[in-house]
Amino acid sequence: METTRKDKYISAATPILIFTFGAISPWAMLVAPAMLYFIYRKISASYAQLTALKIFDLSISLLALAFGLGLLNSALLIVAHDGELTIPLISSGLSKYIIAISLIGYYLAYLIIFTVSSFRQKIASPYLSFKIFESLRGKRAVTL
Repeated sequence: METTRKDKYISAATPILIFTFGAISPWAMLVAPAMLYFIYRKISASYAQLTALKIFDLSISLLALAFGLGLLNSALLIVAHDGELTIPLISSGLSKYIIAISLIGYYLAYLIIFTVSSFRQKIASPYLSFKIFESLRGKRAVTL
């Protein structure tokens, strides 16, 4: 993929912009990649557009994963209370913090990886991304 220098720098700045929006509001961190995707589409920055799409895919995938793990955590907590059992991490409430911190840490680590890989002109592919929007876009989702 042939990219211009401007496109490479815009692509590398995308995760930094998304992190900045996330510092303002956590919900802005979910909306920012989609907004940037359409902005990059207008200015014909294809490499930055692909980076924004992959970050948006990762954001939605981690949100869905957090929702599923939260449901599982809640179900196990209900079972523990009804059965008067003590499940070590779930009964004490630590599991929800472990889930949240690990998913946020994974997201922030991949924002750094996206920045570094953009400077190297490589496209990072997160392991926990479901590649939903990449498939809907019409491009084939590449699995490693």
